[in-house]
Amino acid sequence: MLKRFAALALVFIVALSAAGCAETQPDPPPDEPKLPDFRASNWADSRAEVEKAQLPEEVIFADEESMFYEIDEGGEALLVYFFFEDDALVRGECRIEMGGKEWSVRVPEMIASYEAFRNDIIALYGAPLEPDHRVWLDKDPDYVDDPDMHNLYYKRLEYLTEWENERSVMSLRLYYKDRDFKFIYEAGKK
Repeated sequence: MLKRFAALALVFIVALSAAGCAETQPDPPPDEPKLPDFRASNWADSRAEVEKAQLPEEVIFADEESMFYEIDEGGEALLVYFFFEDDALVRGECRIEMGGKEWSVRVPEMIASYEAFRNDIIALYGAPLEPDHRVWLDKDPDYVDDPDMHNLYYKRLEYLTEWENERSVMSLRLYYKDRDFKFIYEAGKK
């Protein structure tokens, strides 16, 4: 009986000392969710991983170095391009095309889309490198007070916003070239 009591006492003492010696550590803070590098994909993702992340979008064109699809986003056709090197994603691009609308209707819509897209990217990635997105190519005093849509059309002005983070360089651009307005968002591996 004494042996049994001694064994129980020994187990009790060991259990108490183990509980007393154990450090209580606070739970580690939850990791902040990592933003994707480009449309739900990350640099170095394989083609298969990118395709899976973009589903249910239908790929329109694909080869070893690129993949392309088109989606409707807010009534606008958004063309999405992915570029690969050695089966690893290195760059992406989105282009908005406004279709066959008359330019006097299309340009104000594109300006509004640019500003909305710019604000969305600022919400995700923070302030751009430069606060002003209006870049004058020809700052002729006779035209500087004209509406932006005219200055864009006559190639005196373009909109350009650029961002940079630890993994990527990004730009958003609206300009006129080859008898059409171009609206392009690009992101590339840093």
